[in-house]
Amino acid sequence: MRKKMSILLFTLLVMLLAVSMSGCSGSDDAPPQVAEDEILLIIQLDLKEDIGLLILDQNLDGVETSGGISNADKSDLKSNEIVYWTLHKQEYENPADSVGLSVRFRVITEYCDPNYENDYPEEYTVLLDPISFNADFRETYHITITGDKENGYQASLDET
Repeated sequence: MRKKMSILLFTLLVMLLAVSMSGCSGSDDAPPQVAEDEILLIIQLDLKEDIGLLILDQNLDGVETSGGISNADKSDLKSNEIVYWTLHKQEYENPADSVGLSVRFRVITEYCDPNYENDYPEEYTVLLDPISFNADFRETYHITITGDKENGYQASLDET
């Protein structure tokens, strides 16, 4: 009887350890994997206050596109949030594997309902200086946006 109880206790201990270790992998916090036909931008917000939306105007080898990031529940993007933006090769006119990329961010300081034209009230819109760099499909690039409403915002490409 004592041996059976020891085996049962050992089995329960191993199961408990396995369950607790499964939550330690950090996979939920891991950035998405970049595919062969994608450029992944990992954008770290390092702001003094939360913002409503983040708009990205991109120019990839002369092809201009625009899009934005907001929360589906209409809550603000948190001042220290990490957001992900993926550029897909098929959305452009047969680009090379290495391209010139320019990104101009627009911070929308108050939440506004997103729209396809990316047209938002002037009083809530702050245009940042563009950042330009050579980018390769299959690669990830880290960008940090800093600042606040009062002093302005800046975007910078993090050298890794």
